[in-house]
Amino acid sequence: MPRQRSLRNRDERRIALALIVAFAVTVAVAVTAAATRSGWGTVVALLASVVTEVMIGRRSSALLAALRWSSAGPPARTALRMFAVLLLAARCSEPSIVIGTAVAAVVLVTAAIAAEALRYLVARMRRLPLVSRNLDLGEFAVPGLPPAITTDPSSADAVAPVIAALGLAIAMHVTASKGVAAAGLAVAVLIAAVPVIALGTHLRTLIRAQLRSRLTRAATTAIEALAPDVALYFDASAEELYQLRMWLAPVAQLGRRAVVILRSYEVFDALDDVTLPVICSPFNGTIASLPLPRRVVALFPTHTGNNLSMVRRPEVRSVFVGHGDSDKPDSVNPFARVYDEVWVAGPLGRRRYSQADVGVADRAIVEIGQPQAQVTSSRPPQEPTIVYAPTWEGWGNDPHHSSLAQIGPALIERLMDRPDLRIRYRPHPLTGQRDPALRAAHQRIIRMVGRVPEDEPLAVTLAGAAGVIGDVSAVLSEFLPYDRPYAVIDTRGLGSNAFVARFPTAAGGFVVGPDLDRLDAFIGAALGGPDQTSTARGDLMADVLGDPATSPDRFADAVSRLLGDR
Repeated sequence: MPRQRSLRNRDERRIALALIVAFAVTVAVAVTAAATRSGWGTVVALLASVVTEVMIGRRSSALLAALRWSSAGPPARTALRMFAVLLLAARCSEPSIVIGTAVAAVVLVTAAIAAEALRYLVARMRRLPLVSRNLDLGEFAVPGLPPAITTDPSSADAVAPVIAALGLAIAMHVTASKGVAAAGLAVAVLIAAVPVIALGTHLRTLIRAQLRSRLTRAATTAIEALAPDVALYFDASAEELYQLRMWLAPVAQLGRRAVVILRSYEVFDALDDVTLPVICSPFNGTIASLPLPRRVVALFPTHTGNNLSMVRRPEVRSVFVGHGDSDKPDSVNPFARVYDEVWVAGPLGRRRYSQADVGVADRAIVEIGQPQAQVTSSRPPQEPTIVYAPTWEGWGNDPHHSSLAQIGPALIERLMDRPDLRIRYRPHPLTGQRDPALRAAHQRIIRMVGRVPEDEPLAVTLAGAAGVIGDVSAVLSEFLPYDRPYAVIDTRGLGSNAFVARFPTAAGGFVVGPDLDRLDAFIGAALGGPDQTSTARGDLMADVLGDPATSPDRFADAVSRLLGDR
């Protein structure tokens, strides 16, 4: 079955609620019309309910699931519609037609129940233990989907009652009323039977195909043939895919046999442009039984409990590589103790773990630089551009985690007062997930200056910027190799010295307080004027990243060492 997007923001939830209310209203109108002997009114209202149901299905599969959980699945919706049809028959027809309509109602509801059960079984049969991309699975193939009219409950299940009502409405205005009404009921029954027959046939095909066992054999053969040296493992949401993407190119550039292991079908669907082999399975048992060679280096960009299904394997040399170097508390998560090694960019990353005292031994920390770093000239771009790149609100309750809610709009307004500046807003992908105030500020800035396209890589945004304004986040370290001025927002009002002591990556930039002091000095430096942070920025880059020019080689050497090549 095709996977559809879920309800991810407040606007979508409002639309979803409006559609549910609209569906309830259309059914209520249909019942009212039937009670008042309005045949055509009943037909129109039922047809409107079908259109609304189709819109609900197109909006989100999660919304349809919510209806099922609230006992308003396809059989219940068919029963509601057929109640209106039966009421219309009772108000307008003779006993034989009423009895026929009652029988048809029972048949249609039973067919809807059977179709829903078959949809569930077909979905379960097609829910394979894994999916793959860029892997040769030989002759294995999944049978095509059954016709859309059978898999979508908004089609046959919903249309059949409308046809029954249409037959009754026509019968109210013709002489041969019995024949027309009976024909409408017969057509409705036939339409309702189509999904049951088609889905039952497709289920039989799936059972005979033995998909799970054949796929397991094909995937086992493919992984054994690949014999990966490196596994890039990722278990997070599609919104967090940026954490994985930053490692795809460095892993591909290693020139080794590599595989990407995912745990979410949603992430698999979103990662449709990857060139590396990909295996995806939400099942720990499947991941734990992948036929890996006697030694493989597994790289983990993010912490999650499901990482343990790979970490625990004896052939795996597990490494936490993270998804950016920053002074955030998450950069020294105690969970890092479960890995064989923790790879950091530079000496500052090593000191963070030492000072945090979270149980990660110094011998387990390896400085590899930042393989993604771009070494560029310090010359600013021709078009003076300032990028505001705040972080999101985080999982904790620190009001200073992000500057967006507190000073974001005011900052943009100050920048807009400079007609010589081009302003770009690049929010964190998870912005506004938890904090309504931050979400409101985010929307306000979008109305003011728009936003960087969601699919634009961070490196592209940074490469086109004269200067960056950000929070304490990995954006600062990723901007360092461009050797251009940057500013960090101090919403706490700590002052430059105290702020840098607490967040060392701010040492090479302009610390801008809550009243936006030093903002003009930063802008002047970004536009090519005096830059008092230049020397400190150079020293900081060596501390944070080491030598960016040698990072790819250091990354490759670290992999080779764990594989036993060196």
